[in-house]
Amino acid sequence: METLKISLDLLDWAAGQVGKTLEDIASVIASGKGIDQVLAGNLTIRQLEKYAHVTQTPFGYLLLESPPAVAKPKLPDMRQIAFADPLGPDFFAVLEDVVEKQNWYLDYLSDIGADPLPFIGRFDLAADAAAVACDIAKSAGIDHSLKRSCATQAEYFRALSERFESIGILVFKNSIVKSNSKRGLSVSEFRGFAICDDYAPAVFINGKDAEAAWIFTLAHEVAHLWVGESGVSDIPSPKDFPPGRNVESFCNSVAAELLVPVSEFLSMWNEGDSDSIDKASRHFKVSKLVVGRRAYELGKISKAQYSQLYALSYKAGGSGGNPYATIPVRNSKKVTNALVKSAMEGSILMRDAARLLNITPDTVTNLYKKNIRSHA
Repeated sequence: METLKISLDLLDWAAGQVGKTLEDIASVIASGKGIDQVLAGNLTIRQLEKYAHVTQTPFGYLLLESPPAVAKPKLPDMRQIAFADPLGPDFFAVLEDVVEKQNWYLDYLSDIGADPLPFIGRFDLAADAAAVACDIAKSAGIDHSLKRSCATQAEYFRALSERFESIGILVFKNSIVKSNSKRGLSVSEFRGFAICDDYAPAVFINGKDAEAAWIFTLAHEVAHLWVGESGVSDIPSPKDFPPGRNVESFCNSVAAELLVPVSEFLSMWNEGDSDSIDKASRHFKVSKLVVGRRAYELGKISKAQYSQLYALSYKAGGSGGNPYATIPVRNSKKVTNALVKSAMEGSILMRDAARLLNITPDTVTNLYKKNIRSHA
């Protein structure tokens, strides 16, 4: 069977884009002596198509003489888990998507003469975490009544997202790349990220994570904005707790105080109650892992107990549901509303608005109609 001679540098590069080696991909697309052929750079058209699919590489790239210089959006990697999975094509596709929407929204804000937001970088790492948490709560109108008004963690996440969007923060949550259900995001790769901007700051929550974890990630990424530090985040395991004060540990402390204030936590913690973590999780509307970390930091449980909670925390979140409810969640409600409004007014082409929202033009129109009815 006729084969093409492909640059080994290109094959190595493509495999590396998904955290694999040439040997890894060869064993997937070939067998027996065919693996040796692939390792030598001799691939059939069918094998090359499979290679492109497995490595999520445009087919034409594999026909070049050397790896292309593909520009990727840059964001500080602040993940703290030792030997974390490398940030791959799915992460960068999501980041590019968010940045493109953010850039469009910046132009939109410029056209309407919006003012810069006052809270970006308001504090630095020398500040008291409780003071930062208090300022976030005051700025976004987060109080005990908000938590009590929510029956579930999902409701609390929506309520917090709405409060943060109401003060100018673009909140995105998705479990897949754009609208491609075949490209699910990896929790072991990242939990969320924050992009600081004086006018249109953005936070992204990995919806593939456990539903209960969304709330802490949201609070953590918002804390990044208050200290003016963009970055990609995860949740460190007990063995990866960073020494001293850095951006991630500080934002964790701010998020913990915002969601689980020390005084309130201590007032309800019962030393002799084996269900204290479950009860606190329900009370604060956060995950058992968040409560467990708070308890560990305050000396209420051992490191071994916290490690056990951490090991049980990897439970995937859901996706799907009503598409008209999902679209604003995936694309930021503020961005979605602005794009739909602009498309209907003719200030952006319908197809361009649809492309930015990763939907069809008809869906843009339907979103507008539903929005009109909901405000009727």
